[in-house]
Amino acid sequence: MIIKTLHLKAFGKFKDKTIGFEPGLNLVYGMNEAGKTTVQTFIQGMFFGFYKPYRKKKTYDIEYEKYLPWKQFDYSGSLIYEVDGREIRLERNFLRGKDSLNIFDNTTGKDISSEFRYDGVIRQHLPLDTLGMTSGIYNNTVNMRQLYNDTESGTQDEMRDSYLETQNTSGVEMNFKGIARCIEDKKKNIGRSGQSKSRVGAAIRERDELRTALKEAEEAYAKVAENQEQITLYQRRMKRIEAENDYLTQESVVNRKKELLQSYEKIKELEKENSLLSDKIEAGEVYREFNYETLEGLKTVQSQIERLSDQMDYIETEINNCHESLKAIRQKEESRRATLAGHTWERISEDYEAFKKEQNGSEDVKEKSNAIKSFISIILIILGIAFTEVSIMSLLPLGQSIENIMLGLGIMMMILGVVGTVFGAAKSLKKRKIRQARLLKPVQQGILKKYGLKDVGELDAFYKKASRTQSELEQMKNEGELISVQLSRHQAGYEVLFEQRRGIEKELDRKLGKYDVKTIAEYAEGCQKSQRLEEMKIQFNGNLRLLENLLQTVNDGKTADGNLVWKKASPKTDELLSMGKEIARLEGENNALSDGVGLPVEIRETIKSLDSQIEICDIEIKACNAVLDILEKIQQGCHLESAPELNQHIGDILNKITQHYKGVKIDEAMNVKVVEPANGDFKDAEQLSAGTMDQVYFAFRYGMGDVINQEMPFILDEPFVRYDKDRKTQALKLLAELSQKRQVILFTCDEDEENRLKALGATYTKVRL
Repeated sequence: MIIKTLHLKAFGKFKDKTIGFEPGLNLVYGMNEAGKTTVQTFIQGMFFGFYKPYRKKKTYDIEYEKYLPWKQFDYSGSLIYEVDGREIRLERNFLRGKDSLNIFDNTTGKDISSEFRYDGVIRQHLPLDTLGMTSGIYNNTVNMRQLYNDTESGTQDEMRDSYLETQNTSGVEMNFKGIARCIEDKKKNIGRSGQSKSRVGAAIRERDELRTALKEAEEAYAKVAENQEQITLYQRRMKRIEAENDYLTQESVVNRKKELLQSYEKIKELEKENSLLSDKIEAGEVYREFNYETLEGLKTVQSQIERLSDQMDYIETEINNCHESLKAIRQKEESRRATLAGHTWERISEDYEAFKKEQNGSEDVKEKSNAIKSFISIILIILGIAFTEVSIMSLLPLGQSIENIMLGLGIMMMILGVVGTVFGAAKSLKKRKIRQARLLKPVQQGILKKYGLKDVGELDAFYKKASRTQSELEQMKNEGELISVQLSRHQAGYEVLFEQRRGIEKELDRKLGKYDVKTIAEYAEGCQKSQRLEEMKIQFNGNLRLLENLLQTVNDGKTADGNLVWKKASPKTDELLSMGKEIARLEGENNALSDGVGLPVEIRETIKSLDSQIEICDIEIKACNAVLDILEKIQQGCHLESAPELNQHIGDILNKITQHYKGVKIDEAMNVKVVEPANGDFKDAEQLSAGTMDQVYFAFRYGMGDVINQEMPFILDEPFVRYDKDRKTQALKLLAELSQKRQVILFTCDEDEENRLKALGATYTKVRL
């Protein structure tokens, strides 16, 4: 696997930063605070995100906040890597609430996310899952952070299992980690007696509750049986009394008695109803302060939040549009600047003026020379005409022979003048062409050569084109500045709205927290319960008033219409009335005792079923523990079989670096011990000097990386700070050898590493931040 390109769109201190790597050894150089650790963390974040491992729900790591850009609404980047001849592009958005990862085939542009395993906790695909690489293994083997020589909590077992699986040569797939996880999940699902939410815990809790309920039910039904027996006795005695009191058989008396008994029944019903209402009112008192007026106020606040969110969404769209417009203008500017062939307008203008200045000076000299010749030719023509006129017109008293001579001389002078003028003009044209084509000064020739032009005409055309391009660039610059101003205003407005919304949300949360609810919907439900509470109170008070009237009627021995129940006194009337009241009381007590308790026989059957479930859970737990013991023994056997090879491999690496320590022991928990050559004693790595401890863990990571995964790049950030010169040279030699098999990315702020690599004759690619 080779990491090819990083694009830090918005990450830490970087914005739109692109970094390229090559196969083999990459030496990334940068001074302190140049961003080396940021780039290393960006690679880790692109592969795994910033989530805490081994969690049941998505939890962000501390590095998320550390590299969150200031005053930015973007927190993203991309990474291109090659594996098995295929280029894969990762595009990740780190921003909380909008975090996402898209995986593409960089050659075809096809989304291939579905080809990778999906993690339901972080709701993203895992690009390195096919290489058996988790964030824990990555940070403890192939990714060495600055002065970091410990292993992350929770990953030693994962590294151990990964190593044992790679060393398995039995031909049988042994996924210790997967099998153990399944068994542990099964045990966790079964649970323990103290875990109330587990299967066995819930069963035990339910059984104990049923045992308590059974005891209460048995006591209640025993009391019911006792009361029923007493009721039977009272009923028998009342029948005897009624037989003795014949006058009670009169219809009016019987009817009045029935009315009185109906009053007893009504009292019993009202008391039972008020008992239930009292419990409901007590439970509903928590909603007493809920009201619809406050609900409307909360909805108004929610509407303000939604309105601000809509405004923020609109401004965010405008901000994105501004970014796109600026990007388009920058691309157009680059396109127009490309027409200038890499030259600036200022330089083109200076060269053009220098060319014209040289050209004008040359033409002045040449024109002066041609003017003298032209002037002589004209004088000859004028003199020739004059001589001819004098000889023809005989204007002077000269002899014929002199006139003939003057005539011949005049004609000759005119001919010479005309010929001189013609040849002068031709020569001027010829000289101009020669001057333009061949006799240009070195400065002018250099200017034409600089711009790849042939003559003055092409230079003039190029200058006009450059002038138009400069005008267009200035116009695009003005447009870009205007859009930048708009972008700044939008961003400022977004921040203001964001703060307003956050303040309103805090106020809303405070108001909801006052009523111990989280949402307006919960508060609305509380308002409904508050309204129901008032209705129950009204019903409760009405029942109380009716009970008072009924009790008054019963106590006075009158029916509802005010008539006396008994027409004449009887010695046993009071006794009969007393037994009737006692029967009504006992029946009411029986109803209260049986109400809310189950039948004992049903409860016993349920307890018996729960006992069977608990017994089955105990058997399953014992079976799981037995399997885990077997797996532990298998792993111990695998470790004993493969540990010598691992110890030898890491020991050889440590010996090459230190030229002193070569005995290394790795226990089952991946703890490192070294053998002291002088006495053969074991020493923990933490007992060594800081520099030697760094070298031990360098050898450990180097060796484990070779064993667990030989495809991933080896990434190191300032690993040699506490090395001496000789051990640093040996470590760099190892990295140079390793880079022949896999990509190595070494971050450093010291040029000493480069000098030593040159001295070793190692091949490397230097990347400067």
